[in-house]
Amino acid sequence: MEPWYWLALALALIFVINLVPAFMPSSWMVMALFYIQFDVPLLPLTLLGALVSGFGRLVLARASTIVKRRWMAGKRADLEQLGAFLEERQRYTGLAVFLYALTPLPTNNLFVAAGMVEVNMVWVLAGFWSARMLADTFWVWTADLAIDGIGDLFTGAVGSWTAVLLQAAGLAAIVLLYVLPWARWLRIAVNGGRSSAR
Repeated sequence: MEPWYWLALALALIFVINLVPAFMPSSWMVMALFYIQFDVPLLPLTLLGALVSGFGRLVLARASTIVKRRWMAGKRADLEQLGAFLEERQRYTGLAVFLYALTPLPTNNLFVAAGMVEVNMVWVLAGFWSARMLADTFWVWTADLAIDGIGDLFTGAVGSWTAVLLQAAGLAAIVLLYVLPWARWLRIAVNGGRSSAR
């Protein structure tokens, strides 16, 4: 089959796995599989793959916003205060996302959190896309995956303790975002120990 067919299939798979909040393979691993086994051109695969994964993460963030509004009424004010705090520092949010997304760590928790606190997704996506285009190209270009097929790829996402621990840590971060008074702590820290009246 033509490499462009495999590219389209890879992009569809990348979009779908980025809709799921945990226990999915990394997008770059999907790209590496298609790059190695199906000779999909590197740059179209990694650049378009980064864009598509960002759109999948955006849908995940929007779903998190809906979940918060519908089922988290008790924490809504605190999460919105945290969102307002981050909105005041949008440029730093984009930089923080850029630096985090350069690593091979999962970013699903980042987008769930962004959706829960309802930050402006423009800066989040800008940081994510610019980092993932660079990182995914590097990881795919240097990858030497010993994977026989797509089934092995998904098995690998939960087949090692490292993968399970990373995903569990991401889920724990989301739970901590919900249960701890982050917004109040940040306001106190910024105001030099004085609680904000807001």
